[in-house]
Amino acid sequence: MTKGMLLDLAYAYGKLSFHQTQVSQRLAADLLPFIPSMTPGEVARCAKSFAFLKWLNLPLFEAFTQHLLSRVQDVSLSHVCSVLLAFARLNFHPEQEEDQFFSMVHEKLDSALGSLEPALQVDLVWALCVLQHVHETELHTVLHPGLHVRFLESKSPKDQSTFQKLVHINTTALLEHPEYKGPFLPASAVAPISSPSNKKMTPLQKELQETLKALLGNTDKGSLEVATQYGWVLDAEVLLDADGHFLPLRNFVAPHLAQPVGNQPLPPGAKRIAFLRWEFPNFNSRSKDLLGRFVLARRHVLAAGFLVVDVPYYEWLDLKSEWQKSAYLKDKMRKAMAEELAK
Repeated sequence: MTKGMLLDLAYAYGKLSFHQTQVSQRLAADLLPFIPSMTPGEVARCAKSFAFLKWLNLPLFEAFTQHLLSRVQDVSLSHVCSVLLAFARLNFHPEQEEDQFFSMVHEKLDSALGSLEPALQVDLVWALCVLQHVHETELHTVLHPGLHVRFLESKSPKDQSTFQKLVHINTTALLEHPEYKGPFLPASAVAPISSPSNKKMTPLQKELQETLKALLGNTDKGSLEVATQYGWVLDAEVLLDADGHFLPLRNFVAPHLAQPVGNQPLPPGAKRIAFLRWEFPNFNSRSKDLLGRFVLARRHVLAAGFLVVDVPYYEWLDLKSEWQKSAYLKDKMRKAMAEELAK
């Protein structure tokens, strides 16, 4: 097959979300020798196709990076945008020359970011937040009131999705960039919107909630479906004292909630634990590596002061009885506390 045929196939499979392991492996292997002869536009298109497929082939993506750096004068802003968004979706960090790659990205964006279409500005800065390479000037550009107000007031699903990314960018600025002084989104804008009560739960979500309800026994000991001001919803939250006993959540201050519920400071040694479930679509294809969006979510929850209990689908599927599921969650909580103590 020619280079053109392979690129067209990758694009078609990506647009159709046709996930077939052997096909993706073969496409990546056959395209690799063609990388040196590709134009930056073809590299960008190819990276985008594999991002649609959620297929991260490390040699192929390392070759994309090397090729763009060797042809930096020919790389346009649109090529950088496509590649950056693909890297963020798959949470790909170049193993070699990462600093040079992101230097090129910032150089291309510095003079042009503010002139791009607003939704694209948000997408690009969000991608840099996922990959932990965002600059203060870029945060400032998209968190400026002149940009976010149009998304805040819009009811279209696309604009709402863009605003959700703005909340994640705001969270990155708050939790991961202490040197950033503003602007931030207004407090009223980041107040979490409760999900519709008729939204269908996944089997994993339903089973996890049932197991947690049985484990906690008392609603004071924990909360389910906790919408935070950071743009993420925790599957559950509990508070443990230094000895690992449940504390009543509502008595204590909760800075992660938009509306305060308690006024007591946490006792010495007490820890908040967040339960995060990871479904099959949250991962790269044929991998136990989370997609960039969910890596960002986990990082933010940790930065907000939580210990995290991960509940991935592939571990939960092995648990057959209620006793096993309950023991699994207890063990995860014990391990999270023990790891924290070990630090």
